[in-house]
Amino acid sequence: MDTRIYVMTHKEMENISDQMYIPLQVGRACGRELGYIGDDTGDHISEKNPYYCELTGIYWLWKNIECDIVGICHYRRYFTKGEKLLDKDYIEQTLEKFPILIPNSSCVKDADVYEHYAKRHYAKDLDLCRDVIQERYPDYLTAFDYAMQTILVSIGNMWITRKDIFDRYCVWLFDILFEVEKRIDWTDYDDYQKRVMGFLAERLFRVWLFMQPEAVTEENVQMAEASDFLREEKRRELLYRYVRLKTDPVVRLHQTNSNETLAQPLRCADDFDGKIPVWVCWWQGEEEMPELIRCCKKSLEENLPADKTALRWITLENCGEYVTFTESVIRKFNEGKISYAHLSELLRAELLFRYGGMWVDASYYLTRPAAPEIFEQEIYMLKGLWYSVKGKKLFWFLMESLWYYWDLEDKLADDSLTDILIAIAVEEFPEVRQELEQCAKCSEDIFGMQSWMNRRYTPERMKKILSDSSFYRLDYRAAYRNENMAGEKTIYGYLCGQ
Repeated sequence: MDTRIYVMTHKEMENISDQMYIPLQVGRACGRELGYIGDDTGDHISEKNPYYCELTGIYWLWKNIECDIVGICHYRRYFTKGEKLLDKDYIEQTLEKFPILIPNSSCVKDADVYEHYAKRHYAKDLDLCRDVIQERYPDYLTAFDYAMQTILVSIGNMWITRKDIFDRYCVWLFDILFEVEKRIDWTDYDDYQKRVMGFLAERLFRVWLFMQPEAVTEENVQMAEASDFLREEKRRELLYRYVRLKTDPVVRLHQTNSNETLAQPLRCADDFDGKIPVWVCWWQGEEEMPELIRCCKKSLEENLPADKTALRWITLENCGEYVTFTESVIRKFNEGKISYAHLSELLRAELLFRYGGMWVDASYYLTRPAAPEIFEQEIYMLKGLWYSVKGKKLFWFLMESLWYYWDLEDKLADDSLTDILIAIAVEEFPEVRQELEQCAKCSEDIFGMQSWMNRRYTPERMKKILSDSSFYRLDYRAAYRNENMAGEKTIYGYLCGQ
């Protein structure tokens, strides 16, 4: 799929290693060439850049570029996930379910969007927009009035979508803006206020979104220079090399395809009644579970297939029945050098190697009976939800590498240590790489419920949430409330009150 993210810039910037990100010099007709693609070729409005800001680049993309997916970001603002730029696979998978991806909504600090604009610019220009919409797009008038009365805005004229949707927006937007431009009285506009068309477009974007049939999702936007991401890439590369060096003896041992293992023999009395084990860990035990974890526990008990799976909750008290942590791991955990969270990663690797089955993070909520096909695969890996038959090389290597690391080290190199070890396994062992390449892709939005937890409960809203995904990952540290400020039951209140 031809996916392109254009980085709007009017200055020289560091190169981004991901070739999907393409610098586009906006307003090139008004300044010197920087060596990038410019918005002053073909059908363009580049000379209007002092008034239209990055919209001159958007216009140029609309008129001159053909691709499947197009996105807009700035040389100082980027869509990110976990401190990383969004990559091609993530964007394309996300847009399969949500064809429009926009920045996380921002809240204005005034009574509403209209007042916020009026205090910083000229309200008469917003009024002109309303006049033109009433004349040309009367169906959008209610959406305009509603958008002006809310406190939410989307910054920067940034988004990612299919090119046909992008083009549809541009037809609507520029038809309005070109007419507004004709009617504006430019007297007393300084250089800042002359950027009015860009300011207006930021407010009009949500008006247009309200009227579209496509589903919309939001992503974080991070203020950064391209060089910041380059430094982060170099840091990750150095971290990878460091962990690879530290675990080299384990890599070489596994490269010999030897059956020798560092794991101590363990006779487990639990035969899981001949079923597939499903592992969930809450170290402190059920009495110490927060309300949300109890709610998730109940959802698993009700929706995992009892005829196929055996649910096992692991605690500090019973973990010795199933695993044999090394002496170094036990000692460094007791010394506070290994956290509960990282101990869970060591636990997961050993359980899946010894017994196989499914590992589910305790904050997963299961909305309906789990699909049987999950338990029919060789290996399945999702964020905090892993499935494998026992004895897989990936988990054997992961288990022994983590043990070996803690034999040598007193400090966790980085929270991504497990991810780095998986990357090493993929690089070094063809069978691991092949298995993960064939691993089924998840199309569910596992984080989708988090943003809804404090919203008002309605049966219709709950029905949609429950139908969108079977597994949802929640955050037990979040400030979820049973009721909203109006005293109405929230989605969280509904889930925990069932």
